[in-house]
Amino acid sequence: MKKVIYLFLSLIIMFPIFHVAAAPEQGAGLTISPPISEIKLDPGKSYQETIRINNPTKDLVTVYPVARNFTSSGETGRPAIESPGEDATFGLASWISFSQTQIALTPEQEIEFNYKIDVPTDAEPGGHYASVLFASQPPKPDEKSTQVALASMVGSLILGTVSGNIIEKGEVTEFSSNGHIFLKSPVDFTLRIRNTGNVHFSPQGQITVSSWGKTVSNEDINPAKGNILPNSIRRFDGLGYKGKWYSFGKFNVKLTASYGENQSLTGSFSFWIIPWWLISIIVILIALIIFYIVKNRKKNKPSPRHVLPQKPPQKKKIILQ
Repeated sequence: MKKVIYLFLSLIIMFPIFHVAAAPEQGAGLTISPPISEIKLDPGKSYQETIRINNPTKDLVTVYPVARNFTSSGETGRPAIESPGEDATFGLASWISFSQTQIALTPEQEIEFNYKIDVPTDAEPGGHYASVLFASQPPKPDEKSTQVALASMVGSLILGTVSGNIIEKGEVTEFSSNGHIFLKSPVDFTLRIRNTGNVHFSPQGQITVSSWGKTVSNEDINPAKGNILPNSIRRFDGLGYKGKWYSFGKFNVKLTASYGENQSLTGSFSFWIIPWWLISIIVILIALIIFYIVKNRKKNKPSPRHVLPQKPPQKKKIILQ
């Protein structure tokens, strides 16, 4: 069921989790802003939040607000909307309430939609995550999220942090290249980071590549400022060393990154680039050296016609007395 919901949302929302985009979210003919809200929460307090909804079409559009928890699906950083009743350790959908159960927007109308977050007094410190979705069909209270998933919808993600014992902790689970010896560039890198704390974080830093004592490349590991949810791993794609056609030798790769309150992430590895043109030059040089040696040996070897004939050994006479 979760896979169906995730697939549908990926097609409708098409928005990488935690990617702070400049453009507002669009779907079901509506424009939603902001696509992501980061909210600091205190146990026992209530918060009024606002989402702007715009209907840019020429039609009357009616939508129904729904709150659902979400988690990270796989390692790509896309959201997976959870059904009611699933594990809500890091959820906050049950804290959200609406003053309106349906919204009708006239053509080209923009409104401010208000919702309320009531934080329980015993709320666990750390990250809590939900989405406010606007479905084209009203969900039935006795049905799971499949009912919502079957309807076209658009939504805003909420990243809440409840004050208290906040644990920011992460680790690099993999930092490597797709091989050790390459015949040419580019060389692809793999970076996977696990969040073992209780709150989301956004790692920031660089991958530095050096060779022959000089820095040849610097690359931002997270230009989209994507976050990593607690108890999840995120893989950062598109990293690597592009190089030049003449790149060769040993390359040292170093990761220097940080997250949260001055927490650090490090890693390193090496690889070699031995290009075809260099191999060809080496082979040609070796062939020329062998040819030169063989040619000189033949040149210095004496010809048989210049060899002086050897005198036969003289027989010694033995005189018997």
